[in-house]
Amino acid sequence: MATPENRGKRPKSTSHSDDNSGYITFSLADKGKREWQGGDFISCVTCQARKVKCDRVRPNCGWCEKNGRQCSYSKKQRPGPKPGSSQDLADKVFRLENVVQLLSKQLENHICVQKSIETSSDASHSPHGQESSTSSGPVAPRSSAAEDENRIPWLSQVTLSEQTLPNQVVRDTTPKYRNETYVRAFTPVTPLVTPSLSTTVGWPSETVEPELPPPEQLYVLVDLYFKHINTWVPMLDRLTTFDILSQTWIPNESDRVLLHAIVLVSLRFSQDPGHTAEVRNMYRIQLKRRVQLFGLEHSNIRTIQSMVLLTVDMLGTSHSPETSNMVALITQSILNFRLGFEVGHSVGASSQAPSTAIRSRLLNPPISWIENEERRRLFWVVYSMDRYTTLGTYSRFAIDEKTARRRLPCRYDLFSEDRHVETRWPRWDDSHDHVEEDTVQNAANLGSYSYHCELLKIMSQTHEFLEVPLNIDSQHDINNWRSRYSELDQNLSIWLRSLPGEYSEISQFCHSDTKSKISNWIILQTAFVVAVIHLHAPVAYPSESSALFRPSYDAMQKCLGAVASLKELTLDVVNTDMLDLLGPGFALAMWIAIRLLLIHASVESHILDSNIFFFMDTLRQLGKYWPVATRYWELLDPLIRETNPAVATRVSEMRRSAYSLQWSLYEDGNARGSVSSRGELTSDELLSLDIFGTFNYPYVQSRRPALSLQSLPRIEAFDRSDPRHDWSPR
Repeated sequence: MATPENRGKRPKSTSHSDDNSGYITFSLADKGKREWQGGDFISCVTCQARKVKCDRVRPNCGWCEKNGRQCSYSKKQRPGPKPGSSQDLADKVFRLENVVQLLSKQLENHICVQKSIETSSDASHSPHGQESSTSSGPVAPRSSAAEDENRIPWLSQVTLSEQTLPNQVVRDTTPKYRNETYVRAFTPVTPLVTPSLSTTVGWPSETVEPELPPPEQLYVLVDLYFKHINTWVPMLDRLTTFDILSQTWIPNESDRVLLHAIVLVSLRFSQDPGHTAEVRNMYRIQLKRRVQLFGLEHSNIRTIQSMVLLTVDMLGTSHSPETSNMVALITQSILNFRLGFEVGHSVGASSQAPSTAIRSRLLNPPISWIENEERRRLFWVVYSMDRYTTLGTYSRFAIDEKTARRRLPCRYDLFSEDRHVETRWPRWDDSHDHVEEDTVQNAANLGSYSYHCELLKIMSQTHEFLEVPLNIDSQHDINNWRSRYSELDQNLSIWLRSLPGEYSEISQFCHSDTKSKISNWIILQTAFVVAVIHLHAPVAYPSESSALFRPSYDAMQKCLGAVASLKELTLDVVNTDMLDLLGPGFALAMWIAIRLLLIHASVESHILDSNIFFFMDTLRQLGKYWPVATRYWELLDPLIRETNPAVATRVSEMRRSAYSLQWSLYEDGNARGSVSSRGELTSDELLSLDIFGTFNYPYVQSRRPALSLQSLPRIEAFDRSDPRHDWSPR
């Protein structure tokens, strides 16, 4: 221990080695000796933090010894800039040069167009060539409100005044953020429009990357993504994503594009008053173009993840042909990279094996378990998109079941904690006939999304089952169809019984403080409702019937029971204000339930269920976040506004019209070398296909629908079970 006598004395120096040239070191053999570097004494870490005077005695200074604190000394840093700071300065200068060049081009274009407008205006007001008295003055500036409509808060960091002259210096008002990624000038100059010339200048070219929001706003938007979207699309790891944000400079362009995609999809939940609808739409256009162009030019996991988030945004907006193209693009990327196969899984003997092996080399193998789990989750997200966009159509899946050989994803908290766990293969997979039963251990590794992926396997088999044409006049064909239908219904029951206890407690959790943590279970229940209706609706409300093929009362009750459970779940969601935590999948379930109730009302002696108005009102509320819900409401509202008898008649006619149209289109598509005799579809025909096209099952092979709507079959009244004709499993 240091004594008062030797506390202030300087220890004698010893010979120093060549490794410490320029620094004088001292031996620490004695407790009272201290280190002296370059003639400067270094205070201990505790005294520096407490901002008290330190006598620098080692190993314990006087203040720490007196107050019983732990004393430690840190090495003195060498003088000069930190390693890598020169490169950062060079990068910053390079970026600032690009900003200056872009601003100069914008200013030059602005001045040229402004002079052209003045010349055109002078020519129109002075036909004899007289010079206008106002030609030499600056153009009157527009109002600030008009400028704000074309300016995004974080995009307009550098403001150009329309009165700026060439010899004036534009002051850089770009704020300097603590961990800014980069500063890009994105200055939409106010469009100048005249009757003779309409030109918009100042917009950056497609090669200019849109800037990210300031760090404070970016952190909020990323947090909104994980709260509102990643719960039902559990594709990204929260810690890894926020590690990207913590970097002062993000060198990987794929990471920056991923942040662009996150901002694009989560901006709808922002509560910032500056993020108006016009601002969001303007920024969405720029980010959408950025993600699409980057996705076409690059191929890696981050790029596919960015494209998936863009597809989520587009699916939540509308089901346009552009959305279908995006789904096709990401599914093809999944197939190209063989993400449907587990690491080390054999492709098997097939003609596509050599090509698949070559494509797999485009992607480096995962270097860790969490990276492999991230790829597994990416595959299942794209797999689910492919399934949901294909259900109820006569189309085939883009991802065939032979190329979907992935284990189930693990629970999300295990994924975020990087805990290496194993999960089982999904049941009802043709490539794995004997899947191990759930034990206490492997069931604990499965989460809500794991069971969702397994349910998608049953829904895929249901879709393939309904695609098979049925001869409703053949007892043999009907028996085979009935056997397969019973098997699928049994699979749904087995899946439902295998769910953990959390599934049955959703209603209680809705009224707790963990709303965001159960939104994934709510989406799982809505998926089960879709699966039940998808399987049983063709049996309860068939498009055609015969003496051997009659509607099933038990199947009808299962469909109505699924709708009733969805109504109770939706009521809990609305009462607890959880609509913003759910996505387009919830709107899809209500869209299917409403149309089923309409079809049920078209059955003789049945009336329109009052729950349909509750679903319609909820769709309109959900449209605040996902416009596709508003689109569903707009399609259904004119039909539901009619009176009860009129609704039943109109629904029956529209469904029979949709069935006739689909039958004709299906036959024209299968006919080789023939030209379709049908003209362009009318708006009423398109509306019939949009609403009732997904309920025209089974496809009856033995009959051709009559051309007259009055001669098409109509579902007869049935209000009790008939054991002789019922399809339910026995």
